[in-house]
Amino acid sequence: MKNVAILVLGVLVSQLSFAQRDGGVGETEFKFGLKGAANIGFTVPGTKSIKANGTKMGFAYGVMGDFYFNPNYALSTELLISQINTKLQLNNLPQRFVEDKDSTVVNDLEYTYNLQYVEIPLSMKFRTKEIGNITYWGNFGFSPSILLTAKATIEGNIPQVIKDLDPVGYGVNDNEGDAFTTDNFEDKVFLFRFPLIVGGGIEYKMAGSTSLYGGLRYANSFTDILVKEKDANAKNNYVSINVGVFF
Repeated sequence: MKNVAILVLGVLVSQLSFAQRDGGVGETEFKFGLKGAANIGFTVPGTKSIKANGTKMGFAYGVMGDFYFNPNYALSTELLISQINTKLQLNNLPQRFVEDKDSTVVNDLEYTYNLQYVEIPLSMKFRTKEIGNITYWGNFGFSPSILLTAKATIEGNIPQVIKDLDPVGYGVNDNEGDAFTTDNFEDKVFLFRFPLIVGGGIEYKMAGSTSLYGGLRYANSFTDILVKEKDANAKNNYVSINVGVFF
């Protein structure tokens, strides 16, 4: 992590220095736009007690800005409201629900998390010269995120008394003691998320400074999604399709 951060910072400083020597600072360009994205979220297990359990769609929307300190290099930032959903299964980690008076042992419990974050991506962006009305770009950076809401649905071979309580869309980060608390699995979600992002795409110039934007992004998180859980570790990653417009 430290080496990657130093590399990104080094590239930024070197390009700014080059622009100053070349007189390019006076020709800086700032582009502002709106963005939307559809993502596919999935779990990356960090321990044998967690098993990935498929993918789940999510979305994001917000604003974006590119500061070109060189004709082909920019510092890119965004402010997004992102719904990042993920599914996981407890593997060989038997549970009992606190509200189940019979203390039924449940194996292979399944969680579907619906998580909303404020994402603040910051990246280095590289673009080609215009080919017709199209430029091709790639970017690399980080996307610090803060959790806004965390809801979950529990599925699997759960006791009828728990099914009757309908464990769908309940707040896993709300107060302790809800009907869906298990005896030893901490299902709370960590407040912060810190992924590495990498992506690429195209930009189509329409008229004046207006252009359409489209691309792909992969977000690889470094942070564990679960809070306080010693027996289970997992990360929530996603791949997204992004579209937008610069003004």
